[in-house]
Amino acid sequence: MKISRVDSTISTMKLQESKEFYMKHFQFQLVYESDWYIELIAQDMPAIGVSFVLPQRDEGEFFNGKGLILSFEVEDVDAEYQRLKDEGLHIYQEMQNKPWGERSFVVDDPNGVHLYIYTLIPPTPEYKKIYDSFKK
Repeated sequence: MKISRVDSTISTMKLQESKEFYMKHFQFQLVYESDWYIELIAQDMPAIGVSFVLPQRDEGEFFNGKGLILSFEVEDVDAEYQRLKDEGLHIYQEMQNKPWGERSFVVDDPNGVHLYIYTLIPPTPEYKKIYDSFKK
């Protein structure tokens, strides 16, 4: 199987809030909108998207906002942290250097989805040893 696009669809009553949040704070672009479904793609990355659909029981369970994390790797996590803080977003988890090799922080979208925003940094020697063990 060759995957040509990855899109996460979130069932929510907050269609407009979700659309505005991702377009304003993360520069996603609107590619489709109806009264029950909105589809966005990442700017300059049409193979990555996020969609929002009104809850429908015959289509699956209602999304409750718990347990989903979208991860965005960025070039300068410190600049993104400051930009989003200046835009008034609540920082759910403050900036941290993770031992596995990421500098990150977390904000939540209008649905309670955690957005884990990070830049790669060198891992600790313990994690580097683990990563190296998977190399062939």
